[in-house]
Parts: sequence; C-alpha cells; structure tokens
Amino acid sequence: MAVAGIVAAPVAVQAGADEVYASARVGIKYTDQATKNALGTTTGSAADFDVKSFASRFGMRGETDLGNGMSGFGRYEFGVSDSGISQRHLYVGVKGDFGSVLMGKTYHTFYNYVVGPLDNPWWHSTNTMVESVGRTGNGITYAGGAGAVSFGATVYMVSDAEETPADAIELGASFAVGDSTIGVGYRSVDIDGAVPGQGNGTDEDVMAVAWSGIGIGSTTLGVSYMNQDKDNGIVVDWAIGNAYVHLETVDYDAGQTPMDITFGYTQSLGRKTTMYYELNSKDADSGNSEDDSMAVMAVLKYDII
Repeated sequence: MAVAGIVAAPVAVQAGADEVYASARVGIKYTDQATKNALGTTTGSAADFDVKSFASRFGMRGETDLGNGMSGFGRYEFGVSDSGISQRHLYVGVKGDFGSVLMGKTYHTFYNYVVGPLDNPWWHSTNTMVESVGRTGNGITYAGGAGAVSFGATVYMVSDAEETPADAIELGASFAVGDSTIGVGYRSVDIDGAVPGQGNGTDEDVMAVAWSGIGIGSTTLGVSYMNQDKDNGIVVDWAIGNAYVHLETVDYDAGQTPMDITFGYTQSLGRKTTMYYELNSKDADSGNSEDDSMAVMAVLKYDII
C-alpha cells in the first residue's frame, strides 16, 4: 500500500483526481453447463457456485491541451481477476478539428458503430455473434464527423510473414434518425495475420447494420444484423428502465443456430455502489441438450476511485 501511494500520488496530481480510477466488481455466479474431456467431447453436465471477480479494473487516463485546437490523450487500463492482472486498454492519440487518431488496444471502429450500441449486458454479451469483436489491439483508428453523421476507420498491423502494410481494416459510419441512431460497419478478417476476432474461422469479410435507441413508450429497443458469407446473425436489445433483455442468435451455413438470451437488472445502492443481476441461457443447437448452459449471477460493483 505504501509503494502504491508513492507511485499513484504524483500521477493523481499531474493527471487530475478524476483521471485515476478503480472499480471492484465481485459477485456470486451459479452455472449449469456441460463438462468436457481433454478432447472436447461432452461427457455430461454439472452445476456449481463460484465467487469471483467480474471485470474488476483500475486505470489512468488523461488529456493535454496542445494548442491550436489540438489535444493529446492516452489511457492505461488493467483488468483484475482471480488469476491475475491483464491489459484491457492501452492507447495514445491526438484530436482536433480534424477528428481523432489513436493507436493501441481499445474498442475500435467495428465495435463502436455496430456492436457497442447494443452491448447492454454487464457480462453476457457478444458471445453468440457472427463476429464477436470487443477490445482489439494492433489498431490505428481515425474517427471524425460532419453534422449528424460520424464515421471512422481502423487499420490493423500485425507482425507476420505476409509483409503487407495492413492485415485487416474496419470501416464504419452512423447517422441520427430522430432520437435513434443507425450505424453500419465493415470488417475484413485475416486469419493468417492473427488479427483479433476470428468470426466463424473463415477469412470472409463481415458486414453489419445496427439501429439503436428506438424509443417505444418508456422502453428503448435496438436491433442489428451481421453477415459473413452465408452466416447471418441477429441481435435484439430491449431496455425497460433499469431492466433489460438481450438476445443474440446466429444462423450458420453449417446448419447450427445457437441462441443466447440474457435477462438483467441494474440496481443503484447509492454513491459509487451498484448491484447487477443477470440470468443467461445458451442453446448450443448441437443436438445434445447437455451442451446447453444456464447461469445466474449477482455482482456488487464499488467504484473505489
């Protein structure tokens, strides 16, 4: 603790107290899922309780005025789990009237325009999609906009034997429709270059469209469609106050149609303290009911800094 104080104090002074943050997220999870042998063959099912960290994290972020309408910014964020510490975000960039350019690991273009707008659950999300893209590394991203339209592009550069300037690219754009937003995205997938997010194991390009923030009375609806060759995926996200329902399904050309549905509720307990509850059911559509799974979790989140 003494060492942490010595290291963190100068950072807090330079970056500002709101730029150093930490969030502890620990809860209990009940799962009923398949058991598999060393070859990956389903041997049965088992139910169990577990107390664990659910994406606890700490980090630092800052922004500096460079003059001439430009700013420099950067961020470190690390995840804390029962098995240790991992990197979540690591990027630097500059922004100004031209938009912004950043380099490193974070959420990039495809996620920002067609995945993130419907990524409402705390834990059970983006697991049953044609292309499950979250935080990715090795990227250089440009983001800009004009009026009600925003747009962006990401280039991935991974060390490999291909000697190509870019191993994969992402393009995205969005525009407002009333209080809602329509986003479109394109992602090339390079299996050989090991670019994060491998979809269904092919290097076919992925295209998607997402319509989020559709107001229906006191509720908000979001839907998206994603395609990769002959595989098609749909996501439906419905928010009702602090409650939500999130459904993901993929129709694979090989014949399987897995489905993932989550029911959740977020409860504020007061300053810096939140509880959330999720019930998730997965239908693997493998012809073996033991491949299906169910999880129930209750997590307490406390924002330390």
